[in-house]
Amino acid sequence: MALKKQERQMMILEILAHDVIDSQEEILHRLQDAGIAVTQATVSRDIKELRIVRQPDAKGRSRYQVMSDQPATSKNEGDQIKRGFADMAATIVPVEFMIVVKTTQGNGNRLAAMIDDADMPEIVGTLAGHNTIYVTTRSADVALTVAEQFNQWMQ
Repeated sequence: MALKKQERQMMILEILAHDVIDSQEEILHRLQDAGIAVTQATVSRDIKELRIVRQPDAKGRSRYQVMSDQPATSKNEGDQIKRGFADMAATIVPVEFMIVVKTTQGNGNRLAAMIDDADMPEIVGTLAGHNTIYVTTRSADVALTVAEQFNQWMQ
């Protein structure tokens, strides 16, 4: 059965509220087991729209959780991304107009979400995996400048 987007997203939030889920595939299978016709691409878009990231819970288990929507001042946001780099970034390597950020295990999506939320005009976008982020900038020069800033935040 096909659900409307809002109903499907509510179902995803319900699944995450009741169970420890650590992969998109598991969300996909749970929806399919419930008789919902859905693709991996749709689940991936829903996760991004719902601001769901994979991060350790209070017991240290890596799981998908909804990022908080706490209003933050720009100073607070700056502190948050600096802490994120200090806590989660392992290496930062500029490659032409991109920056490859290696993170601690399971924190790629979380740190990429922080970068996205920082609304840095010099960053075109991010693509994140389990422990790697590709940060795209407009030029090689901009990539070097942003990589330098990321390295300072890592200290």
